[in-house]
Amino acid sequence: MTGVVFATGLFLLSITGYSQGTNLGTIRGTVTDPNGATIPNAAVQVTDQATGISRDLTTDGQGNYEAAALKPGTYKVTVTAPGFKTVTVDAVVSGSDIVRADVKAELGERSENVLISGVEAGLIEKDQPVIAGTINNRQLIEIPRDSRDIYEYLYLNPDITQGPNGDGSFKYIGGQSYGASFSLDSQRTNGGIFGEPTASQPSLETIGELTVLSKNFTAEYSGIANIRVETKRGGKEYHGSLFYNNKNSALAAETVQDKNAEAAFIPQPDLQTFPKSNFNLNEAGGSVSGPVPFSGQKTFFLLSYERRWDLGAAHLRASNIPSSPLLVGDFSGIRAANRPLVPDAIKPTCTMNCASTRLTPAEIANNTTGSGSSQRFISIPSRFLNPIALGIVNYYPRTNPATPFNNRNGRLTSFVRNIPGLLTRDLSTLRIDHDFSQNDKFFAVYNFQVVAGSQRALAVSPLPAFGLRSQHQTNHTLSLSYTHLFSNSVVNEVRGGLNFQYLFRRGNQRVQDFLSSVGFNQDEIGAYASVVGSESLGLAGQVAFTMAPFSQIPNGGRSIDRKLDQKLVTFGDSLSWTVGNHSLKAGADFVKNQAVDGFSLNRGQPRGLVSYGGNFNGFARFLIGLPPTSVTYVGATRRGNLDVSNWEDGFFIQDDYKISPKVTLNLGLRYEIITPFVEMNDLMVNFDPLISVHPGFQGRFVVPSEKTLARLDPRFISYGVVTAKEAGVGRGLIKTDKNNFAPRVGVAWRITDKSVIRGGYGIYYPTSAAQGMRDALATNAFNQSVRKMGTLGLPGGINPRGITPFSGGTISVGDPNDFSSLAANAIPFNLQNPRIEQFNATFEREFRGNLALRVSYVGSRQNGLIAGRDLNMIPPNNTPFGILNADGDQCSPVDEEDCVVSPQDAARRPFPLLGDYLASYGNTGRGHSHAFQVEVNRRFARGLTFSASYTLLSQKTDGIDSGNSTLGGTLYNQFNTNNDFSRDSFISRHRFVAYGIYELPYGHERMYGKSISKWADAVAGGWDLTWNMFAKSGTGFTPWWQCNNCSDMGFFGPGNTGSSFVDAIGDFGQSNTYRPLVIGDPYAGLSGDQFFNPAAFALPPLGADLFDNPAVAKRNFLTGPGTWGVNLGVHKFFRISENKRLEVGADFNNVFNHPLFSPLDTGFALLGDFNVDLDSAGHLVIVDVNQNPDFGRNNISYTQEGIDNRRSVRLRLRFTF
Repeated sequence: MTGVVFATGLFLLSITGYSQGTNLGTIRGTVTDPNGATIPNAAVQVTDQATGISRDLTTDGQGNYEAAALKPGTYKVTVTAPGFKTVTVDAVVSGSDIVRADVKAELGERSENVLISGVEAGLIEKDQPVIAGTINNRQLIEIPRDSRDIYEYLYLNPDITQGPNGDGSFKYIGGQSYGASFSLDSQRTNGGIFGEPTASQPSLETIGELTVLSKNFTAEYSGIANIRVETKRGGKEYHGSLFYNNKNSALAAETVQDKNAEAAFIPQPDLQTFPKSNFNLNEAGGSVSGPVPFSGQKTFFLLSYERRWDLGAAHLRASNIPSSPLLVGDFSGIRAANRPLVPDAIKPTCTMNCASTRLTPAEIANNTTGSGSSQRFISIPSRFLNPIALGIVNYYPRTNPATPFNNRNGRLTSFVRNIPGLLTRDLSTLRIDHDFSQNDKFFAVYNFQVVAGSQRALAVSPLPAFGLRSQHQTNHTLSLSYTHLFSNSVVNEVRGGLNFQYLFRRGNQRVQDFLSSVGFNQDEIGAYASVVGSESLGLAGQVAFTMAPFSQIPNGGRSIDRKLDQKLVTFGDSLSWTVGNHSLKAGADFVKNQAVDGFSLNRGQPRGLVSYGGNFNGFARFLIGLPPTSVTYVGATRRGNLDVSNWEDGFFIQDDYKISPKVTLNLGLRYEIITPFVEMNDLMVNFDPLISVHPGFQGRFVVPSEKTLARLDPRFISYGVVTAKEAGVGRGLIKTDKNNFAPRVGVAWRITDKSVIRGGYGIYYPTSAAQGMRDALATNAFNQSVRKMGTLGLPGGINPRGITPFSGGTISVGDPNDFSSLAANAIPFNLQNPRIEQFNATFEREFRGNLALRVSYVGSRQNGLIAGRDLNMIPPNNTPFGILNADGDQCSPVDEEDCVVSPQDAARRPFPLLGDYLASYGNTGRGHSHAFQVEVNRRFARGLTFSASYTLLSQKTDGIDSGNSTLGGTLYNQFNTNNDFSRDSFISRHRFVAYGIYELPYGHERMYGKSISKWADAVAGGWDLTWNMFAKSGTGFTPWWQCNNCSDMGFFGPGNTGSSFVDAIGDFGQSNTYRPLVIGDPYAGLSGDQFFNPAAFALPPLGADLFDNPAVAKRNFLTGPGTWGVNLGVHKFFRISENKRLEVGADFNNVFNHPLFSPLDTGFALLGDFNVDLDSAGHLVIVDVNQNPDFGRNNISYTQEGIDNRRSVRLRLRFTF
């Protein structure tokens, strides 16, 4: 058999991969007589109740036994010894649990049987320091959740709350929102680009249990938390299920935001009645399991299939849609001071760069006001409206002219649309288990999934005319495990598998289609392609236009034409050896991550950007077809999709040492090597600020190899480039962190048979993700922008045909001798993985009725969190920066957008030849967490099972949690990194979670009513109630302002920092954002649905005190609204025969229709936006302030932690046999 093990190992090694620790558990215990003396040489039989297969053991000289490598399930432990009765106890093994099943034998004959009933071993953890929780298949099926997505159930764990991306993302208490390890049947399912789990998952019908190892797990497991999904096994009997679920809008309540929008709704030309949120979700499927025929009860199978039809809508609620009269040049509704200036080119008095057509005296009298440089349009005469411009603005929705709008910027106060789409999912699972012998066991699991249709996202937000973004996704997972028992004390398991996800998202038209739709002819499309590049014509998306103080025409963003493939191939081996009082385990695991991402392909403006500015002056020029202020596009050195890979290797040794019958010491050491990601085509660039190549140049650029040079902008080479070999690093451009030693220690003292005091300490490292290096090393240095000024206008109208806005002009950015626009990041070669220390002290107690209580102190220290800063940022000061134009005169940052960085400005920067956003990331962050937890669990007994937990938490950091990324966020004040040590993001001080199942005790199969009639039983018997709920206090918010024109051209606005890296939140959501001055109590003077008072905040400082003014708001100093929600399930069971049951029921999601006012969207604290201008003396002044009417208002109900934002009903029909 050793040869078989060796051959299997070679096979799995050949596919190269990674395992995330075993999913096999252990039952161990001590057999004693009535006086407590141990009984050596007692016979112990451990029987798998699902298959009937048994394993025989014998207690050692101290009366101990241990059965390792057990698959999850329920086991019967039977003990016999001469002079004692035969004793039987049930034990439930969940995942990799170590379950104690101690047996106290009674004097008597072996033929006498003692069944210990009402108690199952494994109710509390008695041997290890781990904080963990498990949800079994029945709970997964019956607890009323809003989704059959297995990861939605993670919110039922006290250590996992909702993360930065809303429902479906996770924040780990004591850590960040990334770095956990997810596995499916012991094969890793997370990694790749974001470190999140892929969508690869089995049908809920087939999942046996979901286990969360949240704190102080053994050295066998990686990540800051370890989430494990295990499929069920087929057994000795045939079982199956069929189900159908439906959830539709007819049975759903209205959301708060829909009620508000409906109250303000005005009928529109294309929409006479308010658009209700219509949806219809249908799910159907089934499963079957049992022994494979003719296999001699040694081979078992499980097969499932399900399909989802999700017909729903993207809900557009926008406040930046323009009032329709503006789209035909009617500015009569705009206040006089904000109307557009009449361009000089069409005035009768024009002397330079004049249009061929001018305003007539009648048009001046009827369509304009004022004179000279103050002459403004009331409306643009229709003969001046450019046909291409009118074709472009046709993508804006047309609204009723009576719809209220802001007369400063033309934005509608509210715009509501629902854009319907259909998304389908097909999911199937097959599992095979085979026992070659009592000592050799094997299983294989394959999952396949296809998702196709329309995402619930606009292709181009907020413009519904572009439709919904389409998506096609395919998933394949394969898990293999082979276990060999050399003896009852020596067990080896070999594991391997793969997890592939292929995903593609795109818009509904190509650039060429867009240009044709707005009126460009083939010659003009050719002229566009001759500048921007012919390859751009085939990209999904469109040319972007910036031309107004309302919503622009975006290019569609990074996901408009995006491939997102992730591949993980895995392998691992672990050896368990029980010798004396030591239970030893050692092993290794490996992962190869591979990812392809179109995010890099879409960097910059590969489709082109036409910029007229962000005010009405620019919009009037656009409508007339006059030349733009500038155009931007990607130069000749473009890159394609990111294609990267890395390795994660882990080695461990673990010893559970039984110091005495009551005390177990856990000692473990894990060592991890996580290699840097490397790019298949070597398309990566790093910046080394310490060493230069050429005199007069500070720093050098580092590339993986000479292969990179052909795809680099030539200015990099002129500045100074060396290869990774010359710089002393590998192809990943940073050095491999070889310091990831992770010691783990714990102790458990069983003070009684039912009570234990335990605790532990350990070091943990986050798993890897490509996102950090993708942005910093493989994206930002490529697709360098070219910007031209003085180009031609739109074809047609007052202009000749055949031209384009990209034609003619001179390059202002991208000049071969200008290095200031080069974009690159500086990642320290010795960047290390963050290190998380976890520790806990726990008391746990079993009570009668299968009840367990856990009381814990849980703490952590976070070291070396990664945070970013701009190496080329100037400390805030009072000396103007970027306030001159190319002629050396004072520029006009609002009206003309003609500011440049002068040589005198550039000389003030640390790297004068380079521009802003020279981002560098280092291990500067830290954090700590202290939590008190109480958890009560009841394993199913007498028709009731439940879990309830409460967490009191204090967690502070100064490293920004920016979501699933291996690089942290940006520091607001990079010159004082301790300034933001404060409450961590996305966490609540108080949180309560509960769920359960209660079989009402009435009916033929219940405690009461066993003799009632069939008709009475059909009506009143067989009812179940199920529930889950959460309640939590508010999370932290940072108030912020958005500057609209900061970083336009060479103008940077507040603080004269010369950098666009300033981010009030630090999450890369919006750059050029600033924190306000706090001038009052934000919780005082509230009215209506206000939760924060905007009058408590002023505009940000503009000078040297931009960051350090004592009144500047601190990170997360505001506490948002808390919330709670309850789901309730009501299910009726009909017994058709002994093994056949029909279930009819309904799950009431958010049964009390309670608004969930607890946003994680940072926009909740957006005070508004503004422009920065210059006064006559060249001083910065804030103008065009637009207050955000929704700042701090409880006017949106958010889906939270798997509970819907309004009451909805899921109808259930289920048949089992």
